[in-house]
Amino acid sequence: MQSEGVDKVERYSSGGLVMGVTGLVLLAAVMIYGLVDDEAGLAPWAYPFCLLLGVLTWLVMIRPAVRLHRDELELRNVLHTRWVPFAVITRVDVTQVTVVTVGEQRYVGSGFGRTRGTIRRDRRASHDTPLEKRSTAWLIEDKIERRIAAARERRTTTEGVAQVRHAWAVPEIAVLAVLAVATVVLALVR
Repeated sequence: MQSEGVDKVERYSSGGLVMGVTGLVLLAAVMIYGLVDDEAGLAPWAYPFCLLLGVLTWLVMIRPAVRLHRDELELRNVLHTRWVPFAVITRVDVTQVTVVTVGEQRYVGSGFGRTRGTIRRDRRASHDTPLEKRSTAWLIEDKIERRIAAARERRTTTEGVAQVRHAWAVPEIAVLAVLAVATVVLALVR
């Protein structure tokens, strides 16, 4: 792989980007139409509702991903993110979702996975199958496993090894709450 060892962050997702952007564009078009055309008849609650749908579209279709940093794997889910150092990962499985095991703990990343058909094809492939015939998910799983091995080689002791970090998507959650309340209040006021 060309970018191995580079500090560039690599982002992988299973799709949804095209449909997510299409959904956002359609929601923006509805809002613009409602603002420009006085006879459109959009209720006041429709604007925060469209924004709410836009945030939900972004959260579900665009935000989830698996990102490979230099020293850690980032599992971006709908409402939270986990950063797992490569040095502490004991196992990685890319099935319909990405599952990372650290000791007894399992962390799931919903942003990248394989279809059932791809899982079956990858299982049937032999070790000497050319890379061109491997699935993207197999290549990503292999890349993660090589980064795990490299991180273990660099690690000299268990001291100083970073721990798994977790963060909620607080801005997104706050925006969802505000828009939901605004939609309900404006719907009830009329």
